[in-house]
Amino acid sequence: MELLPQFDHKFDMVFADPPYFLSNNGLSIQSGKIVSVNKGKWDKSEGFDYVNDFNRKWLSSVREKMKEDATIWISGTMHNIFSVGQILTELGFKILNVITWEKTNPPPNFSCRFFTHSTEQIIWARKNEKVPHYFNYELMKQLNEDKQMKDVWKLPAIAPWEKNCVKHPTQKPLSVLTRLILASTKPNAWILDPFTGSSTTGIAANLANRRFLGIDQEEDFLTISKNRKIEIENPKTAELFRNRIAGFIDKKQYSLFVENEKPTTDIKVALGFCRSKEIKTLKKKTTFYFHAIESNNAIKDFPLGILDATRLLVYSGGRSKPTNLTGLFAEIKSIELKHKSKIKGKEDSETEFYYEIVLEDCFQESDDLKFTINSKKLFDKSDEKNQKLFQQYLPALTTWKKIISQKNSHA
Repeated sequence: MELLPQFDHKFDMVFADPPYFLSNNGLSIQSGKIVSVNKGKWDKSEGFDYVNDFNRKWLSSVREKMKEDATIWISGTMHNIFSVGQILTELGFKILNVITWEKTNPPPNFSCRFFTHSTEQIIWARKNEKVPHYFNYELMKQLNEDKQMKDVWKLPAIAPWEKNCVKHPTQKPLSVLTRLILASTKPNAWILDPFTGSSTTGIAANLANRRFLGIDQEEDFLTISKNRKIEIENPKTAELFRNRIAGFIDKKQYSLFVENEKPTTDIKVALGFCRSKEIKTLKKKTTFYFHAIESNNAIKDFPLGILDATRLLVYSGGRSKPTNLTGLFAEIKSIELKHKSKIKGKEDSETEFYYEIVLEDCFQESDDLKFTINSKKLFDKSDEKNQKLFQQYLPALTTWKKIISQKNSHA
């Protein structure tokens, strides 16, 4: 709560493993030995109001650093999960699922006075009720023998090879973190863990070609995190770890998926419409806006892949006039979904949400990018959606190779 407000950065996904507040001087069994359940002062509860206040503070701080279409995963047990769920709803999040992680090797119940605790809950929520989130439905189905994956995951607790750099007292297994990261992010996504501990989230993120920021109060835990990061910088070790992570049909499946998920070398291009009379004023700007969600909360037919675009080209025309590239182009720094109230000059717009395209620099102009576009050749035959969007003067996604191909046909 002290450091996060200092970062001028927003994240695609958050995983949080906050204190469960179960350190009550009780006993448990670990590796056949009776041990205390106490984890440290940070895990001791000071009452219901204290727990609610703590969860409200850290969730509010994290929410400010989430992109508008970001999601958050929060793990817990009966000691804290009900409070977390209540506060999420209070702050405007939309709860998507409550995952039950069933451990295949839970510690036994040595008191024999109640059922053995063998599960933890993981709440999955998105930042905004109306803003759509990313979900890799097809991969999750594939991992579940081509059936829809349920909200109960049977996965093992941490394996001995995950403790090479010393075990954290509340360390999560890579199998759990890997699944939720692959389910809810794309390659190169930024992931935050505000209670990072020994950074299992970061290891899982890096193994999956995602980027990571972790925060913790304990320097000793961050030393473990650093050592774990150094460990997977060896490509052979990283590959070995991927092949050992549970939750896949065979040991090579994860490595093959990561390899196939790598982005292609061709540049993805976003095509944005602009009226001819507005082109001159556009040249000095470093932002561009796409309509995203209308005032009646109907989502525009928007291509999800456009968030991966790295270059923006502007086109104009339409109706009785031919559709032309204007020659204006720019490299994209970031694409973020924003409410109209946060965009100067659009506060009174009928459109509720916009995609704000922040450019690396002002638009440049090239005569080579001034020609009439043949939309049928600009998109693949299977890509009817982008072709339809383009014909309706809405944002569309293509590639640089297709742009160059059209340019060459005009030469």
